[in-house]
Amino acid sequence: MENKTVNYLKYAVGEIALVMIGILLALQVSNWNELRKQRIEELETLKNIKSDFTNAINEFEENNTFRERIISSTKILYGIIHAKQNNYSKKQLDSIMSELFINPTYNGQSETLNILFNSGKINIISNNAIKNKLVLWPQLVEDMTEDEIYSSNMVYNNLYPILKRYVPLLDITNSLQYKFKLSNYAEKSTFSSDYKKLFMDMEFESTLATREIALMVSLLQTKQLIETAKEIIELIDEEIKRLT
Repeated sequence: MENKTVNYLKYAVGEIALVMIGILLALQVSNWNELRKQRIEELETLKNIKSDFTNAINEFEENNTFRERIISSTKILYGIIHAKQNNYSKKQLDSIMSELFINPTYNGQSETLNILFNSGKINIISNNAIKNKLVLWPQLVEDMTEDEIYSSNMVYNNLYPILKRYVPLLDITNSLQYKFKLSNYAEKSTFSSDYKKLFMDMEFESTLATREIALMVSLLQTKQLIETAKEIIELIDEEIKRLT
């Protein structure tokens, strides 16, 4: 009886051990599958983030091209004001002045980042260097867009009022080209332009100077954002290689 009991206990212990091993193996397989799914999701997320940042860089660079155009036109106008003589035709001046009406602003949104932040899934990014830069990104963009808004408001609140005292805005807007020619309206204003008086108005020169400073600040901030975006893309490329 004692031998039978011992054998029975050994058999029972063996059965329990087998069950435990089976459970552990099942858990291991389950964990492995979960990690595999997480890695696939992380890879897809990283690729989407890279695409968002690539688009952001393209938009930033395009906006900076327009900012440089505006600053260039501003310097031409400074030259006319300071020389106290104008060798440009009315058509040329309308075209130069129309550059001041351009308002380059960042309209892109990182949909992938928005989803990660709103859903609380930012921790799906396992690389802390990438995650830390992504967390800081929205504030950097917000700082830049605040200056863009300030510069845009200056056009409507300061530049328009002074210009329309001396120059028909209709003729200027007909010359405006942003990403494409904005107006195909062929009708010209029946009012005369008085650029001579405009260039003698100190308020106009001050408005040009204030807007130029705002544009230069946005230009600098955007260049810094481009560098940060490139750093993030580089880190993402390295992480994708590691995960694949």
